[in-house]
Amino acid sequence: MRVVYVVPHATRGGAERVTMDLIALHGREAVEPVAIFLSDGPLVAEARRLGVQAEVIPAPRMRNVFAAGRAKRRLARRLVELRAQLVHGVMAWGHAYGGAAARRARIPAVWFQHDVPDWHRALNVVAALTPARRIIANSVLTARAQTRFNPRRARIEVVHPGTRIPAEPRAARRARGRKGLGYGEQEFLVGMVARLARGKGHATLLRAARSLCNARRDARVVVAGGAPFGLDPDYPDELQRLAASLGIGDRVRFTGQTEATVDMLSACDVAVHVPDAPESYGLAVVEAMAAGTAVVAGDAGAVREIVEPGRTAVLVPTGDHESLATALLALHDDPAWRERIGAAGAEAAAARFDAGGMTRRLEAIYRDAIA
Repeated sequence: MRVVYVVPHATRGGAERVTMDLIALHGREAVEPVAIFLSDGPLVAEARRLGVQAEVIPAPRMRNVFAAGRAKRRLARRLVELRAQLVHGVMAWGHAYGGAAARRARIPAVWFQHDVPDWHRALNVVAALTPARRIIANSVLTARAQTRFNPRRARIEVVHPGTRIPAEPRAARRARGRKGLGYGEQEFLVGMVARLARGKGHATLLRAARSLCNARRDARVVVAGGAPFGLDPDYPDELQRLAASLGIGDRVRFTGQTEATVDMLSACDVAVHVPDAPESYGLAVVEAMAAGTAVVAGDAGAVREIVEPGRTAVLVPTGDHESLATALLALHDDPAWRERIGAAGAEAAAARFDAGGMTRRLEAIYRDAIA
């Protein structure tokens, strides 16, 4: 099957990480992927390094009606030239363009919904009205919302996004990650991997870290993630000022965007995922579990579809920095508990969230959609 992926952003985020894993892991006897990005960025070159045909067709915001129409027509012509058999739109934006172009080119389309839809975003309305053979939801939570937001009554399939399961022993990854970050074994390291954007829970982590660092001299915090898309360029500086105002500026490190996510998570004793509002999924939780690192997560959204509370993760109320601090202190003081949670999480990730299994599941959906 020649499948064309229509990807809105060429900068690495959660949905983009999932898409790049799919592109890389397809068996070429099953799927020949082509990537068309709607904006330029580093993922274009990364796709080409994987041996995948990748190109950019710039697409404006939908409110620019005439320019959007031209982009859809150009995309439709390219689908015909590529002899595409299926279009896979990434998120609502990818389907609003990819699905419309597929309809014009008379090619079936599916799309992967990575967000909980609502009527307040026009893009969700456009995507819902655009024909699709299947809507792939990243969680049951998303699927339930999309069922109420499905005027064309497209069939919805739940596929939990997965991640690469590390084959290298955790001890080797941990040692390399600690060396890269400049920490030794004596520090208790708490990490967060998340885009630097409001709502991701960075402030909650920093306020909890103040209590942790005041109580335990060996505690350190590392925050990995960039501020892509230019949506809030001042936010990273705000977080650094907050850490300084809390008196822990010298105990917190902001690494920026990193490609060494596995090593960074493996270096940590605890990984934290505490968004301010319920999220449709939690890929950062899956990645931390796969790294064998104990997880503390906010108890909201789809997180209970991923973890077993008390066994593969510790759950705390969303936005409650005091509860988060209490959990971090308890995990600091009980290394055996940390190890048990990390080991159980790694086992669950390998069994349920392997990116290879996700890829095979999607290939079956593709075949069914084409048929």
